Amino acid sequence: MSRWLPIGIIVQAGSLLGPGVTRADEGWPTPMPSVGADWRGPGGGLAVLPALGWWLLVVAWVRTVDWVARDATKRGIRPAFWSTVCGLPLPLAALLAWWIPSGLAGIALTLLAWLVPVVIYAVARNRQVSPNEQILTPGHARRVLARLLAPIGIEISEPLNEADLLPTVELVAAGGTDTAENDSRLTAARDLPGFEEARSQLLAAVVARATTLAVEIAAETTIRQEVDGVVSKPKVRQPPQSRREKEKWVDAVPSSRGVGEAMAAALKALCGLPAKATAGSGRFALLVDGKPRNCKLSIRSASGKEPVEHLVIKIEAPAATFKTLADLGMPAPIAARLVELLAAERGLILFSGPAGSGLTTTFDMAVEAADRLLRDFVSLEDAARPAREIQNVKPVKFDTRTGVPPTAALAEALREYPSAIVARDVRDPQLVVELVRLAGEGKLVLVSLKASDANDAVARLLAMGVSPRSLGAVLLGSLSQRMVRRVCPKCREEIPPPEQLLKRVGRTAEDLPAIHRPSEHGCRICCGSKYLGRTAVFELASGGTLRRTIGGGGSPDQTRKAALADGMQPLRDAALTLVVEGATSLDEIQRALAAKAPSPTGPTSPRPAADAAAAPPVAAPRGPRPGPPPAGRRAT
Repeated sequence: MSRWLPIGIIVQAGSLLGPGVTRADEGWPTPMPSVGADWRGPGGGLAVLPALGWWLLVVAWVRTVDWVARDATKRGIRPAFWSTVCGLPLPLAALLAWWIPSGLAGIALTLLAWLVPVVIYAVARNRQVSPNEQILTPGHARRVLARLLAPIGIEISEPLNEADLLPTVELVAAGGTDTAENDSRLTAARDLPGFEEARSQLLAAVVARATTLAVEIAAETTIRQEVDGVVSKPKVRQPPQSRREKEKWVDAVPSSRGVGEAMAAALKALCGLPAKATAGSGRFALLVDGKPRNCKLSIRSASGKEPVEHLVIKIEAPAATFKTLADLGMPAPIAARLVELLAAERGLILFSGPAGSGLTTTFDMAVEAADRLLRDFVSLEDAARPAREIQNVKPVKFDTRTGVPPTAALAEALREYPSAIVARDVRDPQLVVELVRLAGEGKLVLVSLKASDANDAVARLLAMGVSPRSLGAVLLGSLSQRMVRRVCPKCREEIPPPEQLLKRVGRTAEDLPAIHRPSEHGCRICCGSKYLGRTAVFELASGGTLRRTIGGGGSPDQTRKAALADGMQPLRDAALTLVVEGATSLDEIQRALAAKAPSPTGPTSPRPAADAAAAPPVAAPRGPRPGPPPAGRRAT
C-alpha cells in the first residue's frame, strides 16, 4: 500500500521490466518473490482491489468535504474551521500510509481519517438543529432508506415527531451598516451561551403566533407573550398520564436570573449593543422556514434593592392578505353602506377604535375601496410614524420634531387641488377644525382617531373645538370597531346559553340550544391559549337623524339615540351575534369591549352612556344617501 498510494495506478517498473531468471523449459523470467503479506502484486506493484477501494474513498471524501462546507455556510457554524477539520486529516493519513507495509492497514487508517472528523461535525451540528434535520442518527438512516426505496414503490413510514411539526427558526443580525458587520454580530452572538436559549424562546413565540415577547430579569426570569392582543405567560404541554386523561397546557416555569442574563447578552450582541447596556434599542431578524421577519429589541432597566432588566422584542407578524372589507369581518350591510359613503363628493367620514383594535388595517382598506383613479387623493402622514403606501394616494409628510406642524403639510397638500384628503390618527385640534371646514367646501375627508365607539368619536371632535353645526353639516358616517378573539375550533366546548343572552338576541332555547366557550386547558392547535385568530366587530353611525341632532347641539345620550334611530347596531350587539354564531365567547366580548381609548388632546370629551339593556334589531342604515357622482366620476 505504501508504494501505490501516491502514484495511483502506475505499476512498479521493476515488476515488468526488471531482470529475472529465465527458465529453459518456458523461456519466461521467474517472478521476484512477494514482499510482505499485503495485497500488492508479486512484484510489489499495484493490486486492483486496494486501488479501487482507495479511489472510492477519495471520491466519498471529496463529496463529504464539499457538503460540510456548504452546510456549515448555510447554518453559519464556522464553515472555514469545519472544512479544515474534515478535509485535512485524510491527506495527512495518506502520506502516513505510504510507510505502512500492509495495504489493508493503510486503507483502514485513511477510512478513519475520513469518518472521525465527519462524526465530530455531526455531533456539533446536531446540537443546533431540530431532530428531523440531524444526521448520522437512526432517524437519518430511516429517512435515507425511505428515499432510496421510494422509486421502486417501497414506502417506509416514519414515526411522527413533534419536532417535525415545528418551523425552522434562525436568528440573523440585520441592524449593521453592511453585511460584514452583520456577520460579525452574528458570530459574536453565537459564541455566547445564551444564544440557543434566545432562539428557543423566539421559536416558542413564533409557534404561539406571538407578536411581542417581554422578558423581565429579576430574581428569576419571567417571560410573557402577546398573542392575539392578549399578554400571558407561555404555555407548555403537559402529557396525559393515561389514555382517558386529556393533555393539558400549563404556564411555563420561570427560569433563573442567570439564564435571562445570558439570553439578554446574546440578543444585545446580535443587535450590536454593549454587553452592559441598560437602555437602548436595536434590530435583528428571524428566518422562519427561510422567510425573514424583522424584530426590534428594546431594553430598559430599573435600579433598586435588586436591579431589574426589561427586554421587549417586537416580532413582525406575517403579512395578512385582505382583499375586501368582508375579509375583515365587516357585515355586508355595513360594507355596502361604507362603500356608498366613500363615493360621495364631499363630507367627513370618521374611523375610530382603541389602540390595538385593527383600526389602521380597516382605514387602509377603506381608502383602497374608494375611487382613487378619477379623484386625486392626498394623505397627511407623520414622518415619525410612516404609513403603508397606497397606490394613487400622494403622501405629504409633517414632522413636529423638526417644527413642521400638520397644518403646514395640509397647506402644501392643498396646492395639488386634491378631491379627497386622508388623515390618520388625528390629534391636532387646529388640523381637525381645518379638515371639517374643507369637508364643507367640497372635499371628501377621511379621518381616523382613537375613540371608544362611534358616538365617542363624534364627542372627541367636538371637544377639539369643532362647532356642532359644522360637524352636523358635513358628517357622512362614524365607523368604530373592536377586535375579538375566535374560540379555538379544535378544543372549544358547548354550553347552554344564559337566559339573558336569549332575551338580548331574541332567541329561544330551542332556536339556540348551545353556544361555545374556550376549553379549560387548550390544545396543540391553539398552543394552550384556547383562542385562535381574531375578527373585528363594527358599528356604523350614519343618517339624517344623527346629523340633525349633532347640529342642534345634542348631548352624547341624544346623539346615541339618534344613531340607533338611524339603524346603528351597537358594538355589543354585533359581538353577541358572533357569540350566537359560535365564533367567540361571552367572556371574550366582555374583555374586548372593556377597552377604553385614551383621552383626546384638549378638553375632556363627555363619555357616552352605557349600552341599553336591549338594542333595536339590526336594520339597514336609513337617512339621506349621497347622490350619484356627477358626470365624469366613477362610483366604486
